[in-house]
Amino acid sequence: MAQKYYKILSADGFSPTTKFDYNPYLPKDGKAGEWLPEAEERVLHASGYHLTKYWNMWHEKGARIYEAEFRGKVEPITEGVEEKITCAQIRLLRDATEELMPLLNSPQEAENETWNIGGGNTGVRNIGSFNVGNYNTGNRNTGNRNTGDYNTGDANSGIDNVGNNNRGSSNVGSNNVGHSNVGDGNSGYFNAGSHNKGNSNAGSFNTGSHNVGKWNKTSFCVGFFNTQEAQIMMFNKPANVRLSQVVPPAYLRKPNPKENFKTATIDEIKKTLALPNFDYEIFEQITGITKEEIELRMKNEK
Repeated sequence: MAQKYYKILSADGFSPTTKFDYNPYLPKDGKAGEWLPEAEERVLHASGYHLTKYWNMWHEKGARIYEAEFRGKVEPITEGVEEKITCAQIRLLRDATEELMPLLNSPQEAENETWNIGGGNTGVRNIGSFNVGNYNTGNRNTGNRNTGDYNTGDANSGIDNVGNNNRGSSNVGSNNVGHSNVGDGNSGYFNAGSHNKGNSNAGSFNTGSHNVGKWNKTSFCVGFFNTQEAQIMMFNKPANVRLSQVVPPAYLRKPNPKENFKTATIDEIKKTLALPNFDYEIFEQITGITKEEIELRMKNEK
């Protein structure tokens, strides 16, 4: 179902902010009003016509709430709650005041001008419950203008963020686009650091994934200012392969390799022995799987 947008006007039909007279464009006799003249220049929150999805964030005592449609929406430039939109042209469809006002949690919300839709809020103009702050759409947020639940900070879009201006979930930091980042300004997932573009980086300013260090423009690299994926160590020796080329057998991609080895296929065991620089002693130290166990499985499968 399409999201509805609303225009808030004073009881006498004027804009509360610009004092523009909307009376010639009001809906009458069950029919929508005329389209307003098109705005020639549209700068977000500066000119054009303003509408909102969240009428309670703009309503004042005695104001009327009109459902509206629009043309030429200007895209928002901030994270968090989209308090209002700017459009080139709007039309008022109907007066929805009597329908919407009962959605307030209690008559006291309007009387006290807190305008919350939901219960247990500490703050004003929230849609949701148990928010500590203002202008949140969601539940149990601590801060302002969050969209989602359990955010601590301001202007987050997602869940369980600690920080500001995150678009995603479970970020600790600010200005992240993605999930589960620890740091600031990351675009991706599971980064520990800041200003990474990619996933699972430990460090900062990396473009790529799985880097440890800074200013790498590649993936699977440990160090600084690298543009090529490095070769790796395997079994305590340099291996003539890159990390992205190594695919361990399926049973080694799970916890408890010794237990999983009992049901590993003969093909998986052959892939284990074919790992670069394979060493029985080192393999046993790490997995607990002995050379004798491997040889016995190989013998029984023949």
